[in-house]
Amino acid sequence: MMEDENSIVKPDNVELVIEALQSGSTERIQAVADVVHPGDVEVAFERLDDAVRSEVLAKLPSDLLAEWADYLHAADVERRLSTLPKMEQREVLNSLSDDELVDLLQEMEEEDRPQFIELLAEDKRLVSEDLMRFPEETAGGRMTMAMATISEGRTVKGALDELEVLRDEAEILSRIFVLDSDRRIQGIVRLRDLAFSTWDTPVTELMSDDVMTIEAMEDQEEAAQMIARYDLMALPVVDNENRLLGVITHDDALEILEQENTEDMEKISGIGGDHGEQAYLQTSVITHFKRRFGWVLALAFLALISGWVMHAYEEVLTTYFVLAIYLPMVVAAGGNTGGQAATMVIRAMALGEFDTQEFGRVIWKEARVGIIMGSLLALCVVFQIQFLLPSRLIPETLSTLSVGLVVGFSLVAQVFTSTLLGAMLPVGARLARLDPAVVASPAITTLVDVSGCIIYFSIAQTVFA
Repeated sequence: MMEDENSIVKPDNVELVIEALQSGSTERIQAVADVVHPGDVEVAFERLDDAVRSEVLAKLPSDLLAEWADYLHAADVERRLSTLPKMEQREVLNSLSDDELVDLLQEMEEEDRPQFIELLAEDKRLVSEDLMRFPEETAGGRMTMAMATISEGRTVKGALDELEVLRDEAEILSRIFVLDSDRRIQGIVRLRDLAFSTWDTPVTELMSDDVMTIEAMEDQEEAAQMIARYDLMALPVVDNENRLLGVITHDDALEILEQENTEDMEKISGIGGDHGEQAYLQTSVITHFKRRFGWVLALAFLALISGWVMHAYEEVLTTYFVLAIYLPMVVAAGGNTGGQAATMVIRAMALGEFDTQEFGRVIWKEARVGIIMGSLLALCVVFQIQFLLPSRLIPETLSTLSVGLVVGFSLVAQVFTSTLLGAMLPVGARLARLDPAVVASPAITTLVDVSGCIIYFSIAQTVFA
């Protein structure tokens, strides 16, 4: 049966892996591992229920764990590691790439970490200890030291001889850094340029001295953005004296951007806590509850302010009951446009499309957008009130014109202020060195709900007076 599976290219390798993992057959899992990419295994593990995943991990051979360890979540690797003999633990740990090994060690409880560090080969232990000096979300915390370097002053022949020693250790060989005796970067040379040049050609004739670098303590998101902006295969990470420490590769940049985007999406949606590495199906119901309930509770009580505003204008609402028809629309228009403005501004800031000196231009642009949208929306609603609203819904003391003026002016004011608020809050948060995504959570919707009620009833009271 497995011979057929191995000889046919499957359209969905993830489903194939899931079936093999759920079968509990070590032979079948091993056979599938021979024909699929470990990336498919990662996705398959994320889709398993916690109970099934625990059973699979308990039976997973150490050689397969070593093969997949770079792709599995750190929590899963640690869970299986804790049940293995020390010899097999050593095999798995030493199979990990530098950056994944550090991620695993950082995820562990501090008291458990030393026993695993002791199992590492000496060079692996030194590298991991160097990398763990940097916080997890900095460029230094995400770099790998498995890079290709050569000494300055080499010819092509000398450079190739030097690279021969590194070929099995370097994570990326297509970009090679030329270093001086103090490990400062003098330039970068491509492997293909070395391959197609004569052996006596000096490397200095082939290298480019236009090298982008980032300091180790800079934020990981800045590193990922640089890799995307400048189309880099690898970004060198340096210390404050410009000495090369490691590199962040393009695949790590993709992972960083995915992680940062996930965090921003969750903050915008009012989801707190640490996302961690757990996929949605692997995260427990209690964890989901804890991360969401705090914001929901706070905003529920904040929304009570809208109730107090309506109570304060109870006489207006009772006398002119037609206002109740359009109140939800006015309030919702503010929430929608405020949320749109906040999302656009946060996205632009995340992509580095403007800096702090241009915040004034951003606010002015969103103010104009708000005026245009509010005015057009108001015209549409005034038309509906003037020609489509049943006359029996309008009190005798009012006219369709006066109702249209109240709703129209309210929409213009609400959309304008909400758009402005949606833009100003993230901008203000950035100036105050806070996370813009936090202030752009559902709190914006709640705030504009309150402002919408105040604007609507204030204008009604003025027009109908």
